[in-house]
Amino acid sequence: MPKDEFVAEDPMELVGMVMPGAPGMLEAMAEALVEEYVLLGWDAARLMTLFVNPLFVATHRIYRQKGEAYVRELIDATCARWRITTTPETPRPSFAPGGGSNAAQVERDRPYA
Repeated sequence: MPKDEFVAEDPMELVGMVMPGAPGMLEAMAEALVEEYVLLGWDAARLMTLFVNPLFVATHRIYRQKGEAYVRELIDATCARWRITTTPETPRPSFAPGGGSNAAQVERDRPYA
């Protein structure tokens, strides 16, 4: 590893940039992000924290540009579209070592099917 001082104009430095997108790309990204976390089991209140907190740059950008009402509506619609149910005959998930299986069964309403 080099022990030299870093140069401000270092061509190998990682730089994040916001790329311009086509109309509708912000909404598509928001839908994908919300769906991902809903499928991970996050509830609406926990998911909203990703959008409100400025430390989460991508989701907070959506929150600032589209507004709180849009984000809440998107979260509610996505939660309604995906239902996670447990059946009485299967055990609930256990995260202890060697414990249980994932009993979540995911159903999806497919409006296009």
